[in-house]
Amino acid sequence: MSAQAIRAARADDEIALARLWAAAFTPPLAPDQWLIDEERLEHTLVAEDEDGLCGSIYGLPKTLRESEGGTAVVHSIGSVAVAVRARGQGLARRLVAASLQAAGDADWALLFTGTPEVYRSSGFETFSMPRTMTGMWRAPSAADADARVVRATVGPGSLRDVHEVYERSRADRVVLAPVRGDRDVAMAEVRMRGATLYRRFVGPAVAGYAIAETRGELGLLLESAVRPDAENVRGDLLSAIAADWASAGVRSCELAVPALPEEEAALRTFAPAAVRTEDRTGMTRPLRRASRLDGLRHFTAGDYF
Repeated sequence: MSAQAIRAARADDEIALARLWAAAFTPPLAPDQWLIDEERLEHTLVAEDEDGLCGSIYGLPKTLRESEGGTAVVHSIGSVAVAVRARGQGLARRLVAASLQAAGDADWALLFTGTPEVYRSSGFETFSMPRTMTGMWRAPSAADADARVVRATVGPGSLRDVHEVYERSRADRVVLAPVRGDRDVAMAEVRMRGATLYRRFVGPAVAGYAIAETRGELGLLLESAVRPDAENVRGDLLSAIAADWASAGVRSCELAVPALPEEEAALRTFAPAAVRTEDRTGMTRPLRRASRLDGLRHFTAGDYF
């Protein structure tokens, strides 16, 4: 067993980091989203032993919405990876401690994990959120709605003209949802790359949008948002998605939308048998203070880190 040293990442670590992530995560984690961050080396710590890189952690500052219209600067932890040869030696815990020390003025820390027991000893506590509805779906009966929706493919620059709609739909209503800056938008475009972007215009402006994709017989609604003054466009977006899903032979769905009353009402028509499920992969830890997440919580596929 060789000693492990933790240090800031360097530019010449990038190839080794990509290899570590490909080996440590299932499915393999590609570095594409990480490469969007121009300050990625400052936000990344690595561990190395005599055989090379053996661990990593990424701490991304994000601004998230809190209760009563507040916001917080949050140290968002991801890409916690330990090589097989270095496991069982407490390295993940040491990486977390080092990342928290480097969190600067962050109010609290956030991570998502399927192994919460790894992080409880570091002071993290689990929270839940009603993130998805899952079940069978049916096509709404709105024959002409599809023609009013413009389709595109999610890629670089594709989410710029829907950014305002996203912010207006979440402000003062959905806690945990990020206040998206340019970096957040670009990262979301990477995470949802290749999915279909459905936009409904009213005049020259986007009034609502949805992002969806299919995986075999499963249809996934990754994100949707509608301006508060244009709730009537939601049905058109769902009808356009339905047309594509029917053509693709989709039988069941996973709908990742916040549990807002208007969303629930629309989705009860679209997928009347779908069941709202609780996501318990999120964990928080106080830094300068505790998180304030009372209220309706939601985090979309594009915002994970």
